[in-house]
Amino acid sequence: MTQEDYRQKLVDRIENTFHVWKEKESISEAELYLFLHSLKGTSGTFGMEELSIFCSGQLNILSANNELKIPVHTLNNLKKRILQYIKDTDENSHYKLLEIPTYKFDVKTSVLIIDDDLEFVSYVKEFLESMGAQVIIALNAKRGVEQFYSVRPSFVLIDINLPDMTGFQVLSQIAKTAQARHVTIAVMSVDDSKENRIMALEKGAMDFISKPLDDEIFIAYLINRDKMRKEIEISVITDGLTGIGNRRYFDDMSVYFVESYARAGISFSLVMLDIDHFKKVNDAYGHPAGDNVLRKLGEIALEECRETDHAFRYGGEEFAFLLQGASADESIFFVNRIREKFNATVFQELNSEFSVTFSVGISSYKGDLKELVSSADKALYEAKRNGRNQTVIYNENTSQMNRKLHIILIDDDRLIRTMLAEKLEKWVLSDIDVMIHVFADGPSFLKSNWYCPEEYYIILLDRIMPEMDGLEVLELLKRDTNKRNVLVSMMTARTKESDIEAALSLGADDYIMKPFQPADVLFRVQQLATRILLK
Repeated sequence: MTQEDYRQKLVDRIENTFHVWKEKESISEAELYLFLHSLKGTSGTFGMEELSIFCSGQLNILSANNELKIPVHTLNNLKKRILQYIKDTDENSHYKLLEIPTYKFDVKTSVLIIDDDLEFVSYVKEFLESMGAQVIIALNAKRGVEQFYSVRPSFVLIDINLPDMTGFQVLSQIAKTAQARHVTIAVMSVDDSKENRIMALEKGAMDFISKPLDDEIFIAYLINRDKMRKEIEISVITDGLTGIGNRRYFDDMSVYFVESYARAGISFSLVMLDIDHFKKVNDAYGHPAGDNVLRKLGEIALEECRETDHAFRYGGEEFAFLLQGASADESIFFVNRIREKFNATVFQELNSEFSVTFSVGISSYKGDLKELVSSADKALYEAKRNGRNQTVIYNENTSQMNRKLHIILIDDDRLIRTMLAEKLEKWVLSDIDVMIHVFADGPSFLKSNWYCPEEYYIILLDRIMPEMDGLEVLELLKRDTNKRNVLVSMMTARTKESDIEAALSLGADDYIMKPFQPADVLFRVQQLATRILLK
């Protein structure tokens, strides 16, 4: 809008307000205070400094809480003075709009303005939209809170004085969520008293902006906070090592893809990728070499992703890709492009050269996000079981895709073995096959053909046993550093604190104090299972 448009909107508002008041015959002092309070901020922002100063002087002699009635006919001179200030300002060309800066917001930037001053918010809205932002207006607190949770804005600007509650009360309802989402909140008010500033910060606002707006300060503020927001967003959603999305960003984008599917029927597939024998790279060449491998895979992933594809470091050496509009079969072409480049890469470390491969599981979304992740994970597990360096598409008719978790009890006390086995056998996981094995001593366990590289193990190991001490068994287990899919918990008497120290120094992953209840042991096993299955 032009300068004249804004001037006329303000005049129309003033005329309408006095018309409504005239029909009421009288208004409270508090109503008049709120009107002048709003007018001060709007007129000052529009460049009408004389009117803003006049309103400020009137506010000094009024009370925001006084319900004393004022006859409307006594306000005629006040109306004339206000309109004269607007006329004089227009004639003297003091009235000005903010100059639009060259800085532009990105398309994702959205600003929620919670303020009942329609002329002011319309003005700020037009200004922000000229900088590329999406602007949402709420003229009362209730609507503002609703919009905050439904729109998920980047910025929130809240006026203190709202028709249904204060801006501070709005802050109390949204501040915690805003902090978790890294949303910038600023409180705005004509009353920039120390008390209001402190209250705004204590309630969770990041900034306090005084009305009327100072154009240069407001522009500098917006640019500063937007740059900070972008840096935070990048750090929050990006894996620092590989430069692709992190696990948190994967979770957010998965929900977005599901919403797109529900809203517009846009299909997508999930690719789960795991680097083969990654621990051997770290053990042979050191962790910096492993980091180079991860970085290279991230670099290739970014090269091969379309605009609608998203790459993530899911955890450790596991990567994930969300491919919009791609079926499981079509996703293979994407995987093959990455595989061709990655497998051909020769890494050089410690005067040696080596190459690395990866395994992949693919699944297409069928209406259940949890099932999508589980099925892709099962397909990945099958690819590793079948020899690695290959891609498997999930097939619900394939029965061998569940991961296998073995819980091994090694204790010479038959009663304890039986009691724990009965308790653990009742534990069921939806997509994990849990198997219980019992051994009366260490030698019989070590001689058994118990280990498979593609399966998972939790070993409950008694400290004192005949023939071979529990610490000896532990030392032998931890000597083989390739068995990263094995966790060991030492079971020892409460009076033997030295046993705990010895077990931990040998690499025990946990310990359980005797005597114990079977339910306590199950809880500890469940914690260990979460730890090993999410590696």
